[in-house]
Amino acid sequence: MRGQRSLLLGPARLCLRLLLLLGYRRRCPPLLRGLVQRWRYSKVCLRSLLYNSFGGSDTAVDAAFEPVYWLVDNVIRWFGVVFVVLVIVLTGSIVAIAYLCVLPLILRTYSVPRLCWHFFYSHWNLILIVFHYYQAITTPPGYPPQGRNDIATVSICKKCIYPKPARTHHCSICNRCVLKMDHHCPWLNNCVGHYNHRYFFSFCFFMTLGCVYCSYGSWDLFREAYAAI
Repeated sequence: MRGQRSLLLGPARLCLRLLLLLGYRRRCPPLLRGLVQRWRYSKVCLRSLLYNSFGGSDTAVDAAFEPVYWLVDNVIRWFGVVFVVLVIVLTGSIVAIAYLCVLPLILRTYSVPRLCWHFFYSHWNLILIVFHYYQAITTPPGYPPQGRNDIATVSICKKCIYPKPARTHHCSICNRCVLKMDHHCPWLNNCVGHYNHRYFFSFCFFMTLGCVYCSYGSWDLFREAYAAI
């Protein structure tokens, strides 16, 4: 029944379109009819140029964010130096405040054993923070070997055309493949990978301990200064 209905409706629709087209041609002047035809032809040409069978909403979003991707690939890499300098300045400012503002008050209020404990722990924590941060910046994260291209079981990176072992990812900022890449850290101006992974997490751990120590050690002094205001 559906096949017979489609066979009957097809010629009926075609006849209806022909009748509408003939009536439109009789009513419209030739100049307006030519303009309408050119407008329709231009729309068809434009759609044929922009048509893509693989296109969709994801393709449109990627095309809209293409300037953002270009900004990340070409500009963000230079921000790493600024972030490293910012980390050094902030850490140095905390140390300067501790020596210039907190230390004179501690010398007048704390006992000698407590003062010795604060002295040794604070400097030990500061040395570990500086050491692990320096190692995380200067240690290469690890790159796959580029001398061998005949390994059949290893995939090839599509961007740098080199062997890509397991858990290896291509960093668009460094423009290289990194072994066991975690992420590109702008605060290190370096990728976190196989060889500097431990230094990065050690730096984060000891920096957290330093923040907790500064907050706990100066809490009484902060309350006294706040009450005096």
